[in-house]
Amino acid sequence: MDTAINSMKLFGIIMIVMMLQLIIVGAIIQRGKETWLTDFQKKGIVKMPLYCRLFGNRLILLGLIAGVCAYMSMTSITVDLKPVIVFGLGIAMCAVLMISDHKRCSK
Repeated sequence: MDTAINSMKLFGIIMIVMMLQLIIVGAIIQRGKETWLTDFQKKGIVKMPLYCRLFGNRLILLGLIAGVCAYMSMTSITVDLKPVIVFGLGIAMCAVLMISDHKRCSK
């Protein structure tokens, strides 16, 4: 039982670190730091300031989802897959939004 609680707390700590990284990187890219994007991402983009703002917003959204997962896992008293599933769904949702943003800002 004690190992289960420790493993959920470890997952929560990992999610907190990931949340901080995603929010910081998202805020920097959101302000127009297009050099942080890969060449593949910039290929065909005609509205770069809009794309940077949208991409940064998606990273911040994923960071907030990671924060929710961190809270869910830190308050769990048993091993629970809900935070992992929520984060996986968040990644999938953000990926779909990023693809639609790329199509929206490209030629």
